[in-house]
Amino acid sequence: MCLKLITDDLFDIAARLRTVKESYVVYYNTEKERFEVHDKRGCLEFVVPYDELDARTVEYARYSRVENAKRIFADVEEYNNRLEKTQAQKTIERAAVAYEDVRRMNEG
Repeated sequence: MCLKLITDDLFDIAARLRTVKESYVVYYNTEKERFEVHDKRGCLEFVVPYDELDARTVEYARYSRVENAKRIFADVEEYNNRLEKTQAQKTIERAAVAYEDVRRMNEG
């Protein structure tokens, strides 16, 4: 694995991340072409889900903290519920269209 240490970046994200957790260190993984945040011991904390380092990275770091686990689980649950409702509605709509097609075929 080829990691390039990022200490100086345009928006000072590497420094701002240390306000979230002092042990955060930013690397660019040249093999996987992505930014990664590790702790000072070298353990991967998270992969930056964006193509560049910007304020979203700091917000993501704050959001993904262990202290926010309950909120994260609630957000995932809410998302899954919305997805399930959307899928159910699409299934109902497809069934209604299929029913109308069969009804028209039987009438004609």
